[in-house]
Amino acid sequence: MQNYIKSRAINPFLPIILSAFSSFNVYGLSFDSQSATNSHFNSDQKQNSFDISYDNHFFSKNTSQRSEIFDVDEWVHGLKIDFQSRYYFDFIGVDVSLGSATYINNGITQGSSSSSNSGNMGFLQTEPSGEQTFNYSTESYEVLAECGRPDIACSIEPPTKRERADHLRQPQLGSSTVNEVSAITQAYTKMRFGSEEQPFIVRFGLQSLHLETFSTSGSYLLPSSVFGTLLNTNIFGADVYLGRFNQYHERGSSQFIQPFTSYSQDQRVKNIDVLGAQYKFENGLVGQLEMGRADNQLKKYFAKLYYLMDLAEGISLSLDGRVGFAHGKQAYGYYDWISTFNQFVYVQYDDYKSRYYNVTAALHTQNSKFYFGINKTELADWGNGYFYDDQSAFNSTLALYKNYNHKNELAWVIGLDYDFSGIGLPGLNIGGHFARGKRPDENIILELDEKNTEQEVGGYIAYTLQSGILEGLTLGWHFARWQGFENNEESSRFLLTYNLADF
Repeated sequence: MQNYIKSRAINPFLPIILSAFSSFNVYGLSFDSQSATNSHFNSDQKQNSFDISYDNHFFSKNTSQRSEIFDVDEWVHGLKIDFQSRYYFDFIGVDVSLGSATYINNGITQGSSSSSNSGNMGFLQTEPSGEQTFNYSTESYEVLAECGRPDIACSIEPPTKRERADHLRQPQLGSSTVNEVSAITQAYTKMRFGSEEQPFIVRFGLQSLHLETFSTSGSYLLPSSVFGTLLNTNIFGADVYLGRFNQYHERGSSQFIQPFTSYSQDQRVKNIDVLGAQYKFENGLVGQLEMGRADNQLKKYFAKLYYLMDLAEGISLSLDGRVGFAHGKQAYGYYDWISTFNQFVYVQYDDYKSRYYNVTAALHTQNSKFYFGINKTELADWGNGYFYDDQSAFNSTLALYKNYNHKNELAWVIGLDYDFSGIGLPGLNIGGHFARGKRPDENIILELDEKNTEQEVGGYIAYTLQSGILEGLTLGWHFARWQGFENNEESSRFLLTYNLADF
């Protein structure tokens, strides 16, 4: 659903640039990490660290959907400062991250549309003031299913709600004259109790997260974060963590924190709770369980098994299996395109349920990784987020440029990553993938894809200077081309990152 929102109405403001969906980031999490939990607590931090980095990001995207064409070419750069303290008195410390991002150039071109915006449910409408609003209808999935049957005559009510056009699910910067954002993206206190062998660690404040069911954006310039408490300890050899969060900072705004709201924006989400455990067995098998809850509106359950086996000297095989289940109440839903009515509707479920299965095998050598993954989503589209502006990623190896998380969609991906250091070119890395998804014929909820098939080709090339005055300077290019029926997208990201200071 969010992929449709991102492509349907391109937002000319900074959040487009700060979008973190790219193959490079996803692969690092999906295939090589058994769990990202341990890396977040810095339990072995012995010294203070202070880093200043510069990022430069050019983003180009061309989208053709039905009768509309969008062309975006934007260029931003920014500075980030990260401070991580040691544990003073072997007990307490503080981590702070802040930064600023500024446009170098921003531009958007929207082609003509054969459809009239005025009066149509689910389309953009330009107000006399020049501000774009989005008028949409709220209906339950059960009602839509009945109306979609050819033997039943019924109609959808006229638009019942209106909101400011915000299809990237991020508050806008206010006006087109606002060309920069500065923000504190992390500011938390960390405390450590217990022994070195069995520490009990507490983090309280504004922090970045990369848990299995709830994570923040790892944007190239300014990331998002959440405010709350995260606990971590070891129980009978298992790494156990518990978090409660009640506010967040989104990546495209200077606002420090703001409350959670439901996807329908009708209700406040007071707290998001996450409980998880990871255990490594003696044979090297790693298992992980996690559950999350957004008040009584949405619950998620996640399980993962990861195993790495040696096949020969310098060659290993990893197997990664995941399963997720989500259950939403209080009319939980999400935005989707209803092809039967040619409308864009916030679809509610009286009793939302969705699940997915994901299995990936990867063959590792000293300098390469070849992988193949399969994902199946059932019951309903998988809803990524716990709240309206949630910037979490679908926790699947099929979370690529698109998420491949439609109802009853079976999707697969094949790809290769290669490190050229083995042939005398250290610092050069490339990767590429091909993915394809297909669903049985669905008559009701069809997001963009009226033939129920989608596919993409994507990848990256990155090079890091190994010596000289600019040692550590990284240049990268990420690309993706996605195709559906009457819908095509091409995206390129050119990145430059340099660590100005490291203390």
